[in-house]
Amino acid sequence: MKSRNKVIVVLILVIISFGIFFIKKNIDHQKELHAQKVYENKVTTEKKKINELQNSISIDSESASNTIVKIKNLNLTTKEAQSLKSKYIEKDIKAVYEFLESNLDSKDIPSNDARFNNIKELQSNVATLENNVKSYQEMENIFNKNKIDFLINKVSKITQKEKDQIVKLQAEETEKARLMAEEEKAKKEQELLLEQSVSDQSDSSSNSSTNNNINQTTDPVAEADEFRKNFKEQYGREPSSGEVQMYWLRKQGIVK
Repeated sequence: MKSRNKVIVVLILVIISFGIFFIKKNIDHQKELHAQKVYENKVTTEKKKINELQNSISIDSESASNTIVKIKNLNLTTKEAQSLKSKYIEKDIKAVYEFLESNLDSKDIPSNDARFNNIKELQSNVATLENNVKSYQEMENIFNKNKIDFLINKVSKITQKEKDQIVKLQAEETEKARLMAEEEKAKKEQELLLEQSVSDQSDSSSNSSTNNNINQTTDPVAEADEFRKNFKEQYGREPSSGEVQMYWLRKQGIVK
């Protein structure tokens, strides 16, 4: 009887042990499921943060580099989110750099472009490019030094070429202005000479007209009468019409 009771007790203990084991295993499983659920929620939350920043990036915007830095600085704890972050950062940095290079190429004004002969266009382009250099220098948080130096050197080559062209165009404008000034001076001198010539001719004409007026103020009839009177007193007779006419012609200087 005692033996039987022992067997029963043992069986009960075994059953209780199995029960405890399965209960514990179930509890552990539930804990694992809960932990997995928590982790998955964390992955979802962290990926959402990354995607929100990623979707706000505009590669051709000045704020693109700032957004990339924000993604880099995200404090992520899940491998999945960290992997996604690395993928996006690599992709974004490459896209921004390619855009900057392409933008520089578009700013390089070719010599056959009409803008290459426009000083204001060139000066504006040089100012824009030199301002870009400052922004490149502030991108050390996303680009390495070699990439930044490459962009800066590219800007230097473009701006130096355009600065040389500006100096050349300014020299041409200075020379053109000098030639125009000389031409204008010569034109004014010619106009002064012409005015002087006209003035001299006008004075000559005025003097001639004055002389004619003086001559015309003398009464020819009275002069003829005076001539006849003097002639009669000298020669004792009246002068002929031919003698009167010859006197008048001499008086006018027509004949000697």
